[in-house]
Amino acid sequence: MHNFKIILLALVLLFSQTAMAEETLASDGTVVTLLNLKASKIILTKEIETKIKQKNLSKQEDEKERLKQEIKMLDLEIVKLKNRFETISTGIDTSFDFTDTPVKNTTIVDDLQLLVKPLIYEATKATEGMRKKSELQKESDHYKEILPKALEAYENIEELLKNPKSKKLKKELLVLKKYWEHQVTLLSSNLNASLHQIDRLEADETSLVVSLQESSKKFFQARGRFLLEGLMAMLLVVIVAHLLHSLTLKIFPSLTKANRSFLVRLLDLLYRFSVLILSIIAPMSVFYYEEDWVLFSVGLLLIFGIVWTFRHLMFKFWEQARLLLNIGSVREDERIYYQNLPWKVRNINLFTVLENPDSGVKLRLPIEELVGLTSRPSSKYEPWFPCRVNDWVILSNEYYGKVTGVSLEFIELVDMGGGHRTFLISDFLALSPLNLSTDFRVINTVGISYRHQKESTNIILDILEQFILEKIAEEGYQDGLKKLLVQFSDAGDSSLNILIIANFSGNMAPLYYRLKRAINRWAVDACTENNWEIPFPQLTIHQPEV
Repeated sequence: MHNFKIILLALVLLFSQTAMAEETLASDGTVVTLLNLKASKIILTKEIETKIKQKNLSKQEDEKERLKQEIKMLDLEIVKLKNRFETISTGIDTSFDFTDTPVKNTTIVDDLQLLVKPLIYEATKATEGMRKKSELQKESDHYKEILPKALEAYENIEELLKNPKSKKLKKELLVLKKYWEHQVTLLSSNLNASLHQIDRLEADETSLVVSLQESSKKFFQARGRFLLEGLMAMLLVVIVAHLLHSLTLKIFPSLTKANRSFLVRLLDLLYRFSVLILSIIAPMSVFYYEEDWVLFSVGLLLIFGIVWTFRHLMFKFWEQARLLLNIGSVREDERIYYQNLPWKVRNINLFTVLENPDSGVKLRLPIEELVGLTSRPSSKYEPWFPCRVNDWVILSNEYYGKVTGVSLEFIELVDMGGGHRTFLISDFLALSPLNLSTDFRVINTVGISYRHQKESTNIILDILEQFILEKIAEEGYQDGLKKLLVQFSDAGDSSLNILIIANFSGNMAPLYYRLKRAINRWAVDACTENNWEIPFPQLTIHQPEV
C-alpha cells in the first residue's frame, strides 16, 4: 500500500497541470505546491546530514572529496527550493539583490557598457516574462522526461525486493529504494512547482495588441514628456539660428553676394556646423537634466551609429567644405564643363547655381555633385553656346529656322512656314549651326560670255555693283546692308564668273533666303539691261578626219 501511494503521488504530480487548471481556488494549488517543496527540502536536509556523517566516518580521502561535492550539490538544490518556495509564496521574483554595489574604478569599455546598460535593462525587463516562461517550460519538459524513468527505477527495485532469491541483496536494495523514492519525490515536487509558475505567468499574460498598447502608454507616460521636451529644444535651436541668420543677412546684404571673402565663407560654414552640433546637444542636455538615461543612451547610440555609417564620407565632406569656402577644385565665376555643356559657376552653396550665359539655361546642383569636377578661368573670347533664343540659324543639313526654346535637354526651332522642329542638344551641336543673327553674308555667282572679256574685270563690275545697290535701296534693304562687294572670280569653261558678296546685319536674318534670291534676280536683270550675254555650257564633239 505504501508503494502504491508513492507511485500514485508521482503520477498525480506529473499530470498536475491539468488538475490545477480545473481547480476552483488558486490558493489551494499554491498551498499544495508549497507543501511539496517543504517536503522536498526536508528530504534533502536529511540526506545532507547522512552524507556529512558518512564523510566524518570515512577514512579515505577520495571518498571524502566525493561526499563533499555531493553535499555541495545538495546545498545548491536546497537553495533552489528555497527560492522557488519564496517566489511562489510572494508571487514575485525575489532574486534581486538588496545589497549596495561597491564603487570601483572603471575603464573606457566599462563606461561604454554603462551607457548601454539602461537599454539592456529595459529590453531585459520587457522580455522577462517571456524568457522566464521559456526557462520554466524547459525545466518542466526535463522533469517530465526523467520522472517516468525514476518511477521505472523505483518499480524495478520493488520487483527485485519481492523476489525470494534477492534476500541477500535486501540491504543494498533498500538503500537504492530509499534513494529513488527521494528522487521521485524531488522530481515530482520540482515539476509541480514549474507547472504552477507557468500557470501564473500565463494568467498574467495579455494579448499582443494590449501589450503594445500598455507598453506605448507606459513609454509616453514615463518618457513622452522628456522626448517632447528634447524635440522642442532641438526645434528651438534651429528656429533661433535661422532667425539670427536671416536678420544678419538683412543688416549686411553684402554677405549674400557671390564674390564673398574667405572669412565670410568660413563664418557661414562655422554657422552651419554650429547649428548642427547645437541641434544634437539640445535634446541630449534635456535627457541628461531629466536623468532619463534610456533616452540619453538611445541618443548616444544614434549619434555613434550616424558617425560610424558616414565615416567613409568624411573625405567628401571635407571636399564639400573646401567648395563652400571657394578654395576647392570648383570656384565661383569660373568655367566648368558639365553634361556636355560649358557652364559659369554663379554661386557655390549647399545648392550651387550654374548658368550658361548665352542660352540662358540655369541649373541648380547639390554641392556633392561638384566633388570631382574642376573649373577654370574663362576668357571673354570663349563661346558658351552657338545661339540664343530668337536667333536664326542654318544647320549643316540645310535646315533654316528661328530658335524659340532652349533647355538643358532640347532646343526648338521654327521655320518660316511656322513648322516646329525639336533637336537634342547633342544632335543640334553636331549639326554645326550657323548663327545668322550675329551678321551674315550672302554669296552669289553670275557668269557672262567670253565676248565681254575686255570689260569683265572693270567696267562690268562697277556697273553691276551700282545696279545692285540701287535695287537694294529701291526694295528697302539698304538699312541692313553693311557691305557689298562685286569682284571677278574666275574664268570658267564657258563663262567668266563674277562673285557678288553682300554682308548684312543680324536683324536681316529672317530674310536670308529672300536676299539670296533677290541678288540672283538683280544680277540677271543687270545682264538683260546691259545686253550681257549669259552663256550656257556647250559640249563640242570633235570627229576625226576621214
